[in-house]
Amino acid sequence: MTLDTEPKPEAVESTADLAALRRPSWQTAAGVVIVLIVLLWAAGATEFSVAALLDGIPNIADFVGRMFPPDVAILPTAIALMGETLAIAVIGTAVGVLFAIPWALLAARSVFDQAWLHHAARGSINLTRAIPELMWALLFVSAVGLGPLAGTLAIIIGSAAGMARLFADIFETTDMRAWEAAAASGASRAQRISWVLLPQSTPTVASYTLLMLDGNVRAASLLGIVGAGGIGMELTQQLRLFEYGSVLTIVLVVLVVVVTLDRVASHLRKKLT
Repeated sequence: MTLDTEPKPEAVESTADLAALRRPSWQTAAGVVIVLIVLLWAAGATEFSVAALLDGIPNIADFVGRMFPPDVAILPTAIALMGETLAIAVIGTAVGVLFAIPWALLAARSVFDQAWLHHAARGSINLTRAIPELMWALLFVSAVGLGPLAGTLAIIIGSAAGMARLFADIFETTDMRAWEAAAASGASRAQRISWVLLPQSTPTVASYTLLMLDGNVRAASLLGIVGAGGIGMELTQQLRLFEYGSVLTIVLVVLVVVVTLDRVASHLRKKLT
């Protein structure tokens, strides 16, 4: 009885294929080089320097040290304004979703296959997203005056465009077999959207909406810098007055609300998926 120690041709071929897969292609090598060039350019353009950061650590420590102890006298005001900020984020997200869903349906190729309609919807979404929310806030402050309404309108526009982009991708990647079956049975486009597409997409849409709400709370906290209501207005005022203890109190209130909202949103997303 002899043992066959010669490798089988299939095994040799398989090993060669694996070795070929492990060798990077020229496209991969070129991609790595391009990424490195972009990173070096970005570091130069932003004057990124670890040495400068290390030299600035004492100044950071001095700035943080001035914030202690926190000034609890401003706590009631901070809580009230944080409630206003949360209200801006909630109504802005809710109304933004109402605008985003039909906008996204028009932008989804799987729903409307007319090229001109798809490109027009995508173009309008990208154009709106290109304008920062602070710019929208400045626009609405000039239109309706200082206060939370300007911030709410800015969040609505920013949320609608951002979620429309996400929702359009969700609609395009949804399993369309049920959609096609409904079409074959004679269902209209509106019926297929209402009975097939939206019910299938609801868990994912709701999950992304919660993520957007979390981001909008932080965004609404910053819009007050330009007078668009919320806790940002008070934060800017206290910074101008060099009341660093009050600044720390405001930051802690924002931190507590953001962390709590993140935990609640994470729990709800787990329930939805």
